[in-house]
Amino acid sequence: MSKKSGGSSYAALPALTSTSAAIIQLSVPAIAALGGVVLLSESLTTRLLIASAAILGGIAITTAGKRR
Repeated sequence: MSKKSGGSSYAALPALTSTSAAIIQLSVPAIAALGGVVLLSESLTTRLLIASAAILGGIAITTAGKRR
């Protein structure tokens, strides 16, 4: 682990507030599911698309509201 990132693998976190970092961290399940589709040939189902859109849409709404 590099000293530049404070010993953490999350190098972008120092630039974010703890609330923003927690909200953005909620995108991990959608990213992992996309990785499963791309790397492991998992099925891309309607349920997965709707769930991912809901997760990422909620993150977008929350982060956009914080900028105002």
